[in-house]
Amino acid sequence: MEIHSEFLDALTPSSIRSITAKIRDKASEGIQVISFAGGLPSKEFFPIEDIRKINDQIFDEEGGDSIQYAASDGYDPLRKYLVEFMKRYQVTDIDYKNILITSGAQQGLAYLSKGLITPGSVVVVEGTSYPGALDTFRAYGASIVGVEMDGDGMRMDRLETVLRENQGKVPFIYTIADFQNPTGCSMSLERRKQLVELAEKYDTFVVEDGPYSLISFNGEVMPAIKSFDRYGRVIYSGSTSKTIAPGLRIGWLIADHASIQKLVYLKMRDDLQVNNIAQRQVYHYMKDCDFDGHLRMVTDVYRRRRDVMAKAVKESFPAGTKLLLPGGGLFMWVELPEKADTLEMFDYVFQKNIAYVPGVFFRPDGSGKNTMRLNFSTTSEETIQKSIPILGEMICQYLETHA
Repeated sequence: MEIHSEFLDALTPSSIRSITAKIRDKASEGIQVISFAGGLPSKEFFPIEDIRKINDQIFDEEGGDSIQYAASDGYDPLRKYLVEFMKRYQVTDIDYKNILITSGAQQGLAYLSKGLITPGSVVVVEGTSYPGALDTFRAYGASIVGVEMDGDGMRMDRLETVLRENQGKVPFIYTIADFQNPTGCSMSLERRKQLVELAEKYDTFVVEDGPYSLISFNGEVMPAIKSFDRYGRVIYSGSTSKTIAPGLRIGWLIADHASIQKLVYLKMRDDLQVNNIAQRQVYHYMKDCDFDGHLRMVTDVYRRRRDVMAKAVKESFPAGTKLLLPGGGLFMWVELPEKADTLEMFDYVFQKNIAYVPGVFFRPDGSGKNTMRLNFSTTSEETIQKSIPILGEMICQYLETHA
C-alpha cells in the first residue's frame, strides 16, 4: 500500500524537471536533444582539477573530521568567509552568526516556507517567477499573487496595492532582483529601497534570492536589497550553484541572529547538517583558488552565447516576436505573437529534438501562453547558430497550421 496524506497527495512534479525527464528518455534511446530548457551552468567550465586538489588537501589537513558529524549551522570557516564575500553586494553589517549554510538555495526556500507559511498565507512574487519557488510555496499551503513587472523589475505601486489588499496575510515577498529567472531583468536601485520600506510598512519580510547576481555581463554588481535593510526585514538567499557547480549543493541564508537560530533548529530536524566535504570544497575554492578569474571566464562565454542567441531569434522567429536582452544570468525571455501557445507547441517542436520551457510554468496565474524561456549557458555558439533557426522555423510552421 502506498503512503499517502493530504500533503503528499497534493504534491506535483516539477514542470521543468518533467521536461528534463523527456530529454533523458530520448537520451536512453541514443537520441541527443538540443536543450534550451535547463537552468544549468555549463559543466564544461566546472573547476574539476581545482576541486580534485582541494579534496586531497582536506583529507591531508583534517582527516576523518572532514567526514564526521558536524554543526547544523555550517562550517565556521565558510560562514566567516561569506561575511567577507557578501561585501561584494554591499552587505556589511553582519557576522558569521547571521549565516546558515543550506543544501542549496532550494532548501533555504523550503525552510522559510515551512517556518513562515500558515493557513491562509499569501506569498507575493514577481509576475513571472522561478517555478521551483512557486511549487514550494504552494506545497506548504500558500496562495500566490504575482505583481506586474516592467524593465526595472517589480512595480512598487502594484506591490503596495497587493500588500494593502492582503494585509496581515503575507508572510513574505519573494524576489529575484538580479538577472531574474526567467525574464533576465533586474530591479532598479530605487525600487530596492522602496521594497524594504514597504515590507516595514506592511509588517512582512522580503526573501531575496540571489543566484545570478555575479553573472553580470558589464561587470557591475548591484547592491543587494539586504544592504538597504534597516529593520531586519530582508532574508538573503545565496548560492554557489551558478558560479562554481550546482551538484555541490551549497547555499546560505542571511538573517538576524534569532531568526537564524530558529532555522538551525529546523535544520536539526531535517538533515542535521550540510555535506561536510562540499562545504570545505567551496570554502577553499573561493578563498584559495582563482574564483574571480573563473567567474570572468564563464561570464564572458555566457555573454557571447547570449548575443548569438539574440541575433538568431531576431532573424528566424516569426514577425511580432519580442525578446528581453538580459544583462546577465542564464536566460532569455521570448514573447511570441499572441496567437501562439508554447505549451501546446512543445511536443511539436520536441519531435525535432529541441526543447524550451513554456512560459506558463513561470506565471502564478497561468497566463503568458505565448511566452517561452530559453537558456543560453549550456549550448555552444555553433549549436545555437544552427538550432535556433530550426526552432524558429518550427514555430512558424506551427503557427501556420495550428493557430
